[in-house]
Amino acid sequence: MTKALQVTGLVLVALLIAVWPTAHTISLRDLLLALTLVVFGFLAVRGRPAGWWQRLEWPLGLYAVLTLWIFIVALFVSDETAWSLGEIRGQWLKGLLALLAGGMVALAIRRDPALQRHAAVIILVALFLHIAYVDYLAVKDLVEHGQLTDRIRGLTKGPDTSNYLTNILLVLLLAEVFLRITCRPRFLPLSATVLIVLILLTLFSVYAESVRNGVIELSFVLMLFAILFVSENRQRFGKTTSALVISALIVVPVAFAYLSYKTDERWQTFIDTIPLAMDTETNRQWINLVRQHELRLPDGRPVDWSNYMRMARIKAGVDLTIENPLGVGFGRNAFGHAVMKKYGESSSHSHSGLIDLAVGTGVPGTLLWLGFLASLMTLAWRSFRKTSDYCALALLFLVTGYGIRMVLDSIIRDHMLQMFLFLAAFLAVIAAGQLARQRALAAAPPG
Repeated sequence: MTKALQVTGLVLVALLIAVWPTAHTISLRDLLLALTLVVFGFLAVRGRPAGWWQRLEWPLGLYAVLTLWIFIVALFVSDETAWSLGEIRGQWLKGLLALLAGGMVALAIRRDPALQRHAAVIILVALFLHIAYVDYLAVKDLVEHGQLTDRIRGLTKGPDTSNYLTNILLVLLLAEVFLRITCRPRFLPLSATVLIVLILLTLFSVYAESVRNGVIELSFVLMLFAILFVSENRQRFGKTTSALVISALIVVPVAFAYLSYKTDERWQTFIDTIPLAMDTETNRQWINLVRQHELRLPDGRPVDWSNYMRMARIKAGVDLTIENPLGVGFGRNAFGHAVMKKYGESSSHSHSGLIDLAVGTGVPGTLLWLGFLASLMTLAWRSFRKTSDYCALALLFLVTGYGIRMVLDSIIRDHMLQMFLFLAAFLAVIAAGQLARQRALAAAPPG
């Protein structure tokens, strides 16, 4: 029975990861998430995982306090309690279920390395199906038109959400590359050739989606990769080898940045847009999309709306957070609600997940969320240094990428938040288990 449930659970995980980012599948996502939680929750409880919380005290504690704070703001601070409670139910609590599901999957298989590998491969394959479709559409566009006529979105709502998947897959593959180069053992049952091909196809997807913020996120992850590589291999490899590896890691984001600059006209007016965007009181076109045609650069050229709106709304979001340090109530469009309260005009989100969260939950909520992410990174780093575990390194890269991206895009919401919490919990529980076992073995008397 246990074996059948494990196989059923892994099939559910594959379907969940594949369906999660697909447009217009909310009911199916919720059903698969609930089934995954039930199946692996049963398996985890049945296995009686004693001491499962060891090394997870800080992430669990900070997330619990943050959840409590979100409810406190909604009930006692917000002027729109009903709206905020509805958002908490539809957004934050679904994220909590995703966190629990990822943790239960890991708890159910944390003592079986083979199952851990199977689960990781299933997640990778489900993500790669989306990337392969993006690549197919890009190649088709290139063949038919000789160039990319538009940014590719795949099965998702837009190229930005598609690129979110691409970068997740890439950081998971990069963790395996680092492990093989530095520690020699492999975690994923993939040949070197297959691993390289997957990375190249994923990088092509980055190009096809042409998402500037995705390139920035990728640059920071590769920078971390380079720092860790030098730190872990300075004794083993000579200066020449280290320099070649670091150069290669620098070339990739630089090449994508150059391609983005050449093919994306938005970069041409970016610098000139900054002064207009920072003057949010004089230039209030950022509030309403209808008024975007009213704003011009000093030389008379039209302002690129994406450049202007993102910078202006981040600036306005900082101001709103200072004015409402306890928040206005958690919600995807907390920024828009705060703008309506101050300016009497409707707006939407700020295009920055961190700003949306700051406006909604205030300074305490923001600090708790950042503390939660920092605690995950600390766990990942400690576990990797002690155990050379794949899941620990993958968690470090995943949280780094998500932390950068949430500043630039509104991703603390919907399936993007749920997927992150699911994967982070899955990787964190396994990494914590590896660290706890390593320390138990070190503390055991010899013989």
